[in-house]
Amino acid sequence: MNSRLLCLATVLAATSTLAACGAFHGDTKPAEINPTDMPKGPGLLSGESGNLLDAFNKKGKGGESGGTIGVNIYLWRAALESVAFMPITQADSNGGVIVTDWYSSPAAPNERVRANVLILGKSLSSNAVKVTLFKQTRSGSSWANAEVSPATARALEDTILTKARALKVQTMADK
Repeated sequence: MNSRLLCLATVLAATSTLAACGAFHGDTKPAEINPTDMPKGPGLLSGESGNLLDAFNKKGKGGESGGTIGVNIYLWRAALESVAFMPITQADSNGGVIVTDWYSSPAAPNERVRANVLILGKSLSSNAVKVTLFKQTRSGSSWANAEVSPATARALEDTILTKARALKVQTMADK
C-alpha cells in the first residue's frame, strides 16, 4: 500500500511540475500573423480566384479590368455610387450584381422604384453594364406595377459609365 501511495505521489508531483513549466513562461509571445502570408486554397480571402483584399490594391495586376474582382472595378464602384441613395439588398462583386430595395422619393411618396444592376464583364464598355428598373405606384393602400421608360434605364447606365471612366482617369493620374 505504501508503495502505491508513494508511486501516486511521485506521479502527481511529476505531473504538477511539468504543468507548471508551461505556466511560468509568461514572456513567450504567440507568433505574429502577417495578413500577406495567407494560405493558398479555397476561401473568402484567398484561393484560386485570388485574394479579395488585392482587389482594392492600386498596384495590382488590374490593367483594363481595374482589379481582381469578378467584374470591372471602375464599373462596380460607379454602379454602387450611382444607386447609393437606395437601400441595397444584395451586392456581389464577383457576380457583378447589385439589387436594391424599393425607394420612394420624398417629393413623390406615391411612387417607388427599385433597380437591378448587372456588370457583365471586365471591360469598361457600354455593353458591360445593364440596368433594369422597376416602378410601382400607390393605389389606395396597395402598390401597382407601372411602366418604366427604357430611356430611364439607359440614362442610369450612362451615368454609371461616365462615373466609371472618371474613376479610371483619376486612378491612372494617381499612379
